[in-house]
Amino acid sequence: MPEEEKLVNYYSCSYWKGKVPRQGWVYLSINHLCFYSFLMGREAKLVIRWVDITQLEKNATLLFPDMIKVSTRSSEHFFSVFLNISETFKLMEQLANIAMRQLLDNEGFEQDRSLPKLKKKSPKKVSALKRDLDARAKSERYRALFRLPKDEKLDGHTDCTLWTPFNKMHILGQMFVSTNYICFTSKEENLCSLIIPLREVTIVEKADSSSVLPSPLSISTKNRMTFLFANLKDRDFLVQRISDFLQQTTSKIYLEKNISGSSISSDDEV
Repeated sequence: MPEEEKLVNYYSCSYWKGKVPRQGWVYLSINHLCFYSFLMGREAKLVIRWVDITQLEKNATLLFPDMIKVSTRSSEHFFSVFLNISETFKLMEQLANIAMRQLLDNEGFEQDRSLPKLKKKSPKKVSALKRDLDARAKSERYRALFRLPKDEKLDGHTDCTLWTPFNKMHILGQMFVSTNYICFTSKEENLCSLIIPLREVTIVEKADSSSVLPSPLSISTKNRMTFLFANLKDRDFLVQRISDFLQQTTSKIYLEKNISGSSISSDDEV
């Protein structure tokens, strides 16, 4: 492997070479899936680039209920006897998807810029790099769910309720907070979805708690709309995070106005 190749995680498993299983370790890195085994003087080694994989399948048979099949254009490879097959398969899918997007988005095999860069003398721990990949996957699902710009990164999400005037109900769902947006989606599919750009937000304030509305939070926008959330577990921390992002957004707008020399009013801007 090249020096800059980053290992994400590795798992104990068996690789089926022909009809004989070889017990060893599968190594999942940013650009490759590898397997290595050395038992009773016999070595088995496999290196596959993610971009060469055409299909990943999690199969279940009577003999092996936990088998992963990796297909390339020219061959098929079978792995079994995993301690946690779901975690392994999920990470394989993540890395294969990243490789495919790099192939489609970039000329050549340029490394993904949103992944953390490592210094050669201070390698990042495997668990930390895996957390980075998991965070990236969550951001991708968040962007897809609300159709947000591809550089938007999810900061966090929490369970809550949203008061909906159209049916006078407190709808159970999740609030998502990112650099430029506050979003909400209901637990019940397609019942309610909300996107509030932070550049439109004027006031974020905590309201008085009651038995009907525990830990409420109201968010007002420039067009005089107010959204009322409640049942927030860590309201103080959430308000602080939103305030931090609002401050950044205000600074960006101010900078954009200064650069363009524009004197547009806030109403025209909306």
